[in-house]
Amino acid sequence: MIHLVRAGALTVLFGACAAAAAAQSPLPSPSPSPSAIPEIGRVVTSDRRAESAASATRPTFVVDRSTIESFGSRTIGDALENVPGVDLFSYGAFGAQVNYGIRGTSSTETLILQDGIPIATASNGVVDLGSLSTAGVQRIEVVESGASTLYGSSATGGVINIITAASAQPYLRVSAGSLGDRSVAAQFGIGNLAVSFERHVADNVYDYPAFAYAGGNATTAGTRTNDDAQQTTLRVSYLAQLGGGWTARLTGGDDAIRISVPGSLQFLTTEARQGTGRTDGLLDLSHALGRGMLTADIALTGQRLVYSDPVYVGGEDDTYDARAQASLRYTSSGTHDDVVAGVDLSRETALLTFAPSTPPSPALGVAEAQSAAYAQYGYDPTAALRLTLGLRGENDAPRGKVLAPSFGVRLDLGGARLTANVGESYRVPTLIDLYYPGYANPNLLPERLANYDTTLAFAHVLGGVTLGYFGRDGSNLIVLDPTTFAPYNASRASVNGLQLTVATRPLDHWRATAGVTDVYRAQDTSTGMRLSDTPPIVATVGLERGFDGGPFAAGVRVRVVGSSPDVPNYAGGPPYADPYDAFTTADAYVRFRLVPSAILTLRARNLGDERYAPLFGYPAPGRTFEVELSTR
Repeated sequence: MIHLVRAGALTVLFGACAAAAAAQSPLPSPSPSPSAIPEIGRVVTSDRRAESAASATRPTFVVDRSTIESFGSRTIGDALENVPGVDLFSYGAFGAQVNYGIRGTSSTETLILQDGIPIATASNGVVDLGSLSTAGVQRIEVVESGASTLYGSSATGGVINIITAASAQPYLRVSAGSLGDRSVAAQFGIGNLAVSFERHVADNVYDYPAFAYAGGNATTAGTRTNDDAQQTTLRVSYLAQLGGGWTARLTGGDDAIRISVPGSLQFLTTEARQGTGRTDGLLDLSHALGRGMLTADIALTGQRLVYSDPVYVGGEDDTYDARAQASLRYTSSGTHDDVVAGVDLSRETALLTFAPSTPPSPALGVAEAQSAAYAQYGYDPTAALRLTLGLRGENDAPRGKVLAPSFGVRLDLGGARLTANVGESYRVPTLIDLYYPGYANPNLLPERLANYDTTLAFAHVLGGVTLGYFGRDGSNLIVLDPTTFAPYNASRASVNGLQLTVATRPLDHWRATAGVTDVYRAQDTSTGMRLSDTPPIVATVGLERGFDGGPFAAGVRVRVVGSSPDVPNYAGGPPYADPYDAFTTADAYVRFRLVPSAILTLRARNLGDERYAPLFGYPAPGRTFEVELSTR
């Protein structure tokens, strides 16, 4: 177990605050809001149980269905655009891959859940948020704190939980826009059965300017082609009351997306195509037991990724991933304490099929299993003070065992609320890290990190103000050897930052929100270099007016992203300096309720026509427009 950095200092802070706690009274739970920034009334991800947002010690943000529909977010990546602390790096227009992180972490260090179940592929441990549809999604909860105690591997930076709940209320939407973008979505239900469907296609042909990087790494202006995408998503949800007090919820989905792959401007792939198919199913059984709830989950997920390129014979390797998980969880809540305890059992498998070679390479099937037990106890010694203590023990066959403790506190100070957390998190190597022929390292150890964060919230200042400090220190970080491209445990990391969020109270039905995240330190301490894809400043500003003020609604969101470090040049030349990865974009919408069941929406994205490349060699599209007609 690694040393918990700064644990002593935080403990002193907890003790000093507790001395003044008895005379304080708890803050009221925040009210629901269409904005992504404020917390809503109840959340389920922070402590792996349903609770008031005011009770959670871990900072949690929510993107609700209203915000998803207002801004026309077709993918999970789009929906997270205005969440403070979330970093997004897109390879292009709709269909392109989107990398992500929370407060200075990478995609592999941010856990993606769907209805509380991990959905990252077994082979590489990540999810493509740029192709993950919002069809059937009720809301998205983002926990920005280490959460390995409750969720296990990869919850270093935090957790993004995609909560699905197809509604039986009929819904229809059609839209068309720039870049040949058009979509149709429908939702309907019969009794307790609800179905959501969406079809989205785009041509994605757009011009881009020349990019002149340092060291002679320049690209000429041109037109992005071979970048079209088409996606079909179907989600089904069924709720049933069983005998003996049991409730069953069955959800499932199938998502197929086929895209062209234009490649980097330096290595164009003019005819490459990629097809991805995702299937998931979840059976959730729950039963009330006294003051508690017993929940059993059985989940299956699978992904098929097939790549072809007639120009480069053989193309790339295809992968087939599958994951099965069974979980049993008990939660209870009393007057002064609460408990969350459970067991997670899972098995991940992957079939790697290799591009044609001489001699032929046979397909490789690999697997690993996880078994874990966890518990978190919450105690409220006074109405103003809450303490949590948790521990997870996990065995990752064949990698060995890990332990992840955590401690949290929430203290109400009259007009303010202080929360703080300290704990350990980890990430186990992926199947590709361990087994990919010629580029693997079977001796890899899990990454281990110490996490700490504290947040001071003022619920009655404006519409809510929070100021947070966060950090993590880690060892055994898995990096690639720039010469052999094989992973190894060599890196140590230290990350520190500050976060400010502000919301206003409604004024004539308008509400403004803002968030600034400053990752002022994100260093690989083994090399002294800044960690890649860690922009020092990411700021978001939003302004929205809902339909509560009449038949007219509108909104705008602005995102400001600072420049990341230079990208290494593995070809041996100077690094690719990144002056084009810093950008400011603005999205806006105007909605008109024509009749009670018909809404006309006009949207514009990247209003300033900012021309930038968030990742080296991958230009973003310019200004686009969209018109939509929907029943909600």
